[in-house]
Amino acid sequence: MRLFAPTLNGLSFVMELHPFFTAQRVLIVAGKGGVGKSTVAASLAQLSARSGFRTLLITLDEPANGLTPHELLEHITVSPGRALADYLATKGLGLISRQLARSGIMELVATTAPGLDDLLVLGRIKAFEHERPTDVIIVDGPAAGHALDLVRAPVQLKRAIGSGPISQQADEVLTMLSDSARCKVMLVTTAAITPVTETCEAADELMEKAHIALAPIVVNKCNPAVPRVDEAILLPSTREAYHYLSLRAEAQSEAIGVLTDSLEQPQLHLIQHHSDGTALINAIADDLEQAIRDLP
Repeated sequence: MRLFAPTLNGLSFVMELHPFFTAQRVLIVAGKGGVGKSTVAASLAQLSARSGFRTLLITLDEPANGLTPHELLEHITVSPGRALADYLATKGLGLISRQLARSGIMELVATTAPGLDDLLVLGRIKAFEHERPTDVIIVDGPAAGHALDLVRAPVQLKRAIGSGPISQQADEVLTMLSDSARCKVMLVTTAAITPVTETCEAADELMEKAHIALAPIVVNKCNPAVPRVDEAILLPSTREAYHYLSLRAEAQSEAIGVLTDSLEQPQLHLIQHHSDGTALINAIADDLEQAIRDLP
């Protein structure tokens, strides 16, 4: 493993992929809708597998599309109903579980009590962390606002119920969430004021109220820097385009400045790609690899 890289000033530390991916067992990726959260989660899983780590990608609603098959990469979709079925099976209630599944009301039962669906999903993630021989578990989590509801659920249910199997499950989930060696949340944003502001608010609540550690912040869909030129030498149409790009770059720089001033977490900047599916996942995986290696 490379520990140092030469610079003009001598030697400086660089981050390698191994300590990044093994700094925690479970990495929950969350972000405001539209920032590319699911693509970043899939790209992280792809990069982890091709870097030699046994990787499990967990999605919470739709299956991930565009993943390149890899012998070290497994993908599972977890819904509250499926999580409940698996939980009942571990308690020797497999027959009841199958009957509920056949009746089509498993998802309904799993979402009856407020927060129960979130606890069931987190409990299943905890079970995967405990039972599966994987090195890295990437969770394509919910949007940033729902991510807060997700991690609040164990506390709320424990207060409401107090004891019993659900309370025990809540305790075990809270233990996982509060252990930074087991679990961290990676927030994804774009370089615009609104998503950056929401990201800062979510980060604050996750760290201060839920006591969950954060991984580096991903700033997705960044535009390249605009070189300074003398506008007087440009044609009118070119000058208008240059002015637009310059204003956009200025707004992007301002948003990143707000993020930097508000949060101490390192940032992983990913460029805007004009592709989709497998090509986009692989391109972002390449960008993530370089951004992680550039971390101090």
